[in-house]
Amino acid sequence: MQVDKRYTCDVLVIGAGVSGYCAAIQAGRLGCRTILLEKDAVLGGNAGPNLGVGITGADRYNHYGTETGLVHEIEEEAAWVQGFTQVSEGTMPYNISRRFEAVVQDYLEEAGIRVLKRHYATEPLLDEDGSIEAVLVQDLAAFRAARIDVEHVVVEASGDGEIGVLAGADFDMGSEAKSEFGERSAPEQRTSNVQGSSLVALAHRTDHEVVFMPPASTPAFTTPRAWHGRLSSLVHHHEGWFDPPANLRFLYITEAGGTKDTIRDDAEIYETLLQQLWAEWHHIKNGPHREASRCWDLLWVSPKAGKRESRRLVGDVILTQTDLESGRRFPDDIAYGGHDLDDHQPLDDTANIFGHSIPPIYGIPYRACYSRNVLNLFLAGRLISATHLAHSSTRLMRTGGAIGQAVGIAAALCCQHDCTPRDVYEKHLSELQHTLLESDGTILDRPLPAEGDLARQATVTATSERRFNDQEPGRRVPLIARAGVVLWDWAPTLEAVEMFLHNKTAEEQPLQLTVYRARREHRWKTVDEYEEHGRNDLRDEAFIALGEVSATLSAGHEGWFRIPFSETLDVGEKDAASDDDRLLVALDQNEHVEWALAQGENPLAEMVGHSHHQPTWNALEATGTLRLTPPPQLGEAVNAANGFHRRFSRGPTNMWISNAGGEMPQDLILSWSQPHTFDTITLTFDNLAKLREENPWEWGPRALPYLVSAYELACWHEGGWHTLVQEKDNYHRFCRHTFAPVTADRLRLRVLGTHGEGREARVYQIRVTHRESR
Repeated sequence: MQVDKRYTCDVLVIGAGVSGYCAAIQAGRLGCRTILLEKDAVLGGNAGPNLGVGITGADRYNHYGTETGLVHEIEEEAAWVQGFTQVSEGTMPYNISRRFEAVVQDYLEEAGIRVLKRHYATEPLLDEDGSIEAVLVQDLAAFRAARIDVEHVVVEASGDGEIGVLAGADFDMGSEAKSEFGERSAPEQRTSNVQGSSLVALAHRTDHEVVFMPPASTPAFTTPRAWHGRLSSLVHHHEGWFDPPANLRFLYITEAGGTKDTIRDDAEIYETLLQQLWAEWHHIKNGPHREASRCWDLLWVSPKAGKRESRRLVGDVILTQTDLESGRRFPDDIAYGGHDLDDHQPLDDTANIFGHSIPPIYGIPYRACYSRNVLNLFLAGRLISATHLAHSSTRLMRTGGAIGQAVGIAAALCCQHDCTPRDVYEKHLSELQHTLLESDGTILDRPLPAEGDLARQATVTATSERRFNDQEPGRRVPLIARAGVVLWDWAPTLEAVEMFLHNKTAEEQPLQLTVYRARREHRWKTVDEYEEHGRNDLRDEAFIALGEVSATLSAGHEGWFRIPFSETLDVGEKDAASDDDRLLVALDQNEHVEWALAQGENPLAEMVGHSHHQPTWNALEATGTLRLTPPPQLGEAVNAANGFHRRFSRGPTNMWISNAGGEMPQDLILSWSQPHTFDTITLTFDNLAKLREENPWEWGPRALPYLVSAYELACWHEGGWHTLVQEKDNYHRFCRHTFAPVTADRLRLRVLGTHGEGREARVYQIRVTHRESR
C-alpha cells in the first residue's frame, strides 16, 4: 500500500471513546508523544454526540461510588460549561452536546495529543518478536493512506480490537460454558451469543399535534425489549413516558444483533435497528399511546449503533462473574467496577435485558489490561480481559475511563523504562499504583503512601469539626416498639454505648440492648432485592446478633445513660466500600422509657423502628441519640491527612467536615515541630454524590452545593501568615498547586465558601510535598 503520510509516536491509542481519550490524555500529561486515532468524525465513542449514552459505572448502584480521576475531572468541566443535553428531569440522562466533545478536545490539546479523526486503522506491522512497530491507517476524509510508527506501545481501545487481533492477540467472543470458569450464570454449553446493539433517538414535546407516517418498508411492531425477564415490561411498555413534566427525552427502545457477528454484520444490524425504531415509533404515535404522544415529535436518531460487545482480548488474568460477585481485590488493582451484570440476552429479534446480579464494588487488576501474547499491546474499555458475564459489568464507560487513565500511566512507564506492559507488572507496579493515586485515581482499600507527604507528619487541627458523639438531644419518643440506630461506620470493637433516655416512672425500668451486624454470606444482590431494599435491607433475616446486654434505668432518670458491655464486643472491621455492611444497635420495647432524637442529621446513623406485624425494621428518617465508645471518626480534622482522598460509601467519610451551619471561613491547620520546605500542595474537596442522579451532569447544576468554591493557602513565616494560593472560582474536587519552595512550620487552608449557602467545609485530603525530595 502506498503511504502518503507518516507519523511517529511513543504511544498510539486506537479508539477515542471514554477509555481511549482518558488513556491518551494521561499518557500525554506524563510526557509521551501520543497519537489518538478515531474512525468517526467526533470523539467520545458511545458517549459521543453520534450516540450520547450516559457515562456511568459503579456509581449506578453504589452510594458515593463515582469513579474519580480524569473521567470525573472532565465531567466536572463539562458541567461547569453546561456541556450536556438538558433532557427532562427523571428521563435517561443521555448527552449529544458538541460542547461536551469540545471539552474533551481541549483536554487532549492541553496534553499535547495529536488527534486523527476519521482515520481508520487497517493493518499492524510487527517486528521480529511480534510487537507492533507500526500501524497502517486510512484517512477517510482525504482518501489517502498513512503509517504511524510506534516506538513503545499501542493501546487498543477501539471496542472491536481489530488491530490487536490482526497482530495475533488472543481473544474470545461469545458466551463461555459453565464448565470453563465455573460461573453460576453461564450456560451449560458455549454459545456464539453476544450482547446486542441499539440506536438512540431524541423526542420532544411540541405545542401542536405531530403526525407520523412510517416509511413504506416499516415492519409490524412485535416484541419490545424486556427488562430483567419481567412480563410487566412487555405488558406496560411505554406507559407514562409522555406524561408531564417531560418535554425532552431520549428513547433507547431498540436492540438487535445478539445472535450475529456485531463486527462483520454491523451495517446490517444498524438497518435492522432503524426498522425497529420506525416500527416502535409508529406503534407509539398511531397505536395505544396515540393520545399521550399526540404532540410529540421524533427529533433526532443516532447515526451509529451503540455496540455493547464483540471481541474480548485475553490478558494474563481473565475476570469472571465469580470475581465480581465476591468483590474480589487483586494486588495489582488499578481501577474498580460495581455496575450490575447487565447481560442483554437475545429475545426473538430484540433482547431481554437481564441483570444477573448487582455485585459489590470489585477490583480490576492491571494484568487484565494488556495482551498476554502481543508484547506491547494494552487493552482498554470493553476490550479488557473478561468473560462474557464479567464483561457485562466492566464494559460500562465510567469504569472504562478509570481503566484508561491507569493504562495511560502504564504506557508512560513503558516509555520511561523502555519496557513491556508485563514488565510494568513485574518491576514497576508500585510506581504505577502510586502515580495513579497521586492523579486522583482510585484503588480500593489503598491510601496514598505516607512517604514524602509532610501532611502525614503534621499535627492537624481545625476551627471546627464534626464528631460522631457530639449530639444534642431533642424530642423524646416513647419506646412503644423496638427501636434502634443503623450505623454505617464503627470502630472494630465496642466497649459501651450511651443513649439519652427518660424513665417516665418512679420505678426502675429494665432495658435490653442488642447489637446486630448485616449478614453477608454472599456479597451480591439480585435486581429485585436491590429495587426493594437498596443498600439498606432492614428485614430481620438481613442481620445476625453479635451480642446483647441488660441494664436497669433508675426511677425518673433523664439524661445520657451508659450501657457498658461486660467484655469488649468484637464487631469487626467495617467494609469501607459497602453500604450493605451495617451495624444495628437496638433497644427492646418499653413504653415507660423515652429515647431522645438527636438534633440534626448524622451522616453515619439512621433511626429505625420495628414492625409489630412483619419481621422487619422501618426507617424513621430521624436519628436516635447514640454515643459509642470508642466512636467512629466522622469529620475530624485528622481525616484530611489519613492518606485516603475519597469515601467509597456512607462511612468512613475520610474527610474533614466543619460544624454544620457554622460561619465561613473555616480553617484547617497543619503544624510541625520544626520548619519544613515544600513547593506543592494537593487538595481534594468533596463533590461525590450519594446517588448517580444527584451529579451535576445528570440534572443540571454547574457544581454540587457542598463543593468548596473559594479558598486560600497560607504559610506561617517570620511571625505572620503569607498567602501562597488564592482561588475564588473553584469547581473541581482535585486541585494541585505548585509554587517556589517555602519553608514554614505551619500551613493553613482557609475555606471561604462553597457553591451552596449554609454549607460546611468538606476536605478529603491535603497533601504537602517537595518535588526535589521525591
